[in-house]
Amino acid sequence: MSRLKVVKLGGSTFDELDPAFFEEWRGWLAKGNELIVVHGGGPALSAYCEDAKIDPAFHRGIRVTTDEVLKGAERVLAGEMQTRVVRSFIEQNLLAVGLSGVDAGIMRGRQLEKRLGAVGDVEAVDGRLLRTLTSNGYIPVVTSLLFGTTGTLNCNGDACAVALAEALEADVFELITDVPGVRIGDSFRSKMTPAALIDGIENGEINGGMIPKCEAAVQLLARGAEEVVIRSGKDAGDSGTTVKEGNHGTSIANISAS
Repeated sequence: MSRLKVVKLGGSTFDELDPAFFEEWRGWLAKGNELIVVHGGGPALSAYCEDAKIDPAFHRGIRVTTDEVLKGAERVLAGEMQTRVVRSFIEQNLLAVGLSGVDAGIMRGRQLEKRLGAVGDVEAVDGRLLRTLTSNGYIPVVTSLLFGTTGTLNCNGDACAVALAEALEADVFELITDVPGVRIGDSFRSKMTPAALIDGIENGEINGGMIPKCEAAVQLLARGAEEVVIRSGKDAGDSGTTVKEGNHGTSIANISAS
């Protein structure tokens, strides 16, 4: 039976992505499985804003999205960045198709706060187009722009990926980032349970940008995903840790699914 994997590819890791990932994804598809990739692009958008002399503004880590920033997000995330990502897949003989949440209303969103500008959260996912593509061997490459009632909304890439994975009932969810996995104490752990993640967040051993990733893992596992993997984009081999499906990184799985 076909299994669905949703991969969140961090924008900061794309330029250093280990080419072995493409071989791995080809192997996944060759088994009759399906793949969706959600890509970020925060650094590229920041570079655009700097070139356009748009002063950056953040509130609690969220980029304030003015009309000028939104224009940049549309040009960079759904344009230049997405074209680069899709092209890299095609060059590796992987049939990728670039989309944003606006296309076919795949992801509809609501504005979070007026002071944040055009920043939204995913309210609804229509997976029909995505399923049509994946069932015919294509890889949807999705960027984090949403269809809002009054215009396009910018959304956090991790949040978009989680929303898609949840709505489409993904079997496996991977976060490809710039670290080898979840660190507890002085070492990266190869396997953890949701309860251990929650403990790590509460006692402060898991902190910073890893917190929302781990919270996403707990959320998805609670709603039926078999496995969530957090792994480094720089080394697909990552010999220090081993997880299911022949991947490497930190595997976060329900005990019943192990």
